[in-house]
Amino acid sequence: MSRLPGGRRLWFWFLVVVSGGSWGLFFSLAKLAGEDGHHPIGLTIWQGVGGGILLLSIALVRRYKLPLHPRAIGFYAICSVFGTALPTCMIFYVAPNLGAGFLAISMALVPLMSCGGAIVLKIDKTAAVRLAGLLLGFVAIVMLMIPQMGAEGGIALLWALLALLVPTSFSIENLLLALRAPVGVHPIALVGAFQLGGALLLLPFALATGTFMDITGTWGQAHWISIAMLSINALSYTVFLHVLQHTGPVFAAQSTYVTTVTGVFWGMVLFGESHSLWIWIALVVLLAGMALVQERRVVRTPAG
Repeated sequence: MSRLPGGRRLWFWFLVVVSGGSWGLFFSLAKLAGEDGHHPIGLTIWQGVGGGILLLSIALVRRYKLPLHPRAIGFYAICSVFGTALPTCMIFYVAPNLGAGFLAISMALVPLMSCGGAIVLKIDKTAAVRLAGLLLGFVAIVMLMIPQMGAEGGIALLWALLALLVPTSFSIENLLLALRAPVGVHPIALVGAFQLGGALLLLPFALATGTFMDITGTWGQAHWISIAMLSINALSYTVFLHVLQHTGPVFAAQSTYVTTVTGVFWGMVLFGESHSLWIWIALVVLLAGMALVQERRVVRTPAG
């Protein structure tokens, strides 16, 4: 990054803000969509279908290969669960009940959990600095949970614990990518397969339970918001990959910070969400821990 001219450096900083900032809006849009009465499974299916078709279309035009042998298909199916179906459903479930800001803060746990898992699985080295970062992450989780323990008879704590499934799921996907990803497959093709696969896996459940979101009738708020969310996924991930290819994973990873901060900001602007000093301190602790464990390899950022 230091070798780039000043103008180019500013340009890539701008792209980092665009990528992270647009994804930060995702949580607020999920809250709006969830409040429209549609089931999270139905909303997730259309996110997967739209995002998968869009990314796979880009892969087809760019001629990115996507292996379809049984082992690769099994890998896509597992990552479809942890990269699309589970986390996106949880975002739609939790956002209307807990708030967009809390979800955005929890997403800063992804690099921390990914690093911890990599150390446990011995695919990354243990270092004092990273262990300090993991400790800060644990402290931040406790700080985030404490205010929820007495709220509404513990209901808020339940929603907070469910929210932790989102970064946990994305972290598992990151580890699977590090361990089992097919060699030479472009990330756009991979993520497209994960998103479409997640939708297909959820479709039988949606049809059996009547939670499928019909798009043939009159469109409501959730339908249009789904289109906006699809666009955000495509924009944020495409821009992230562009920055990654031209600057490297260390610089591109700064988008995670932007996502967390802007996610909190959008929750405050659109819903008037407010956070106690305790939560703000937890956020600072979490960002500090994330900085200490920042990966030096390519790790996919959450893109629904």
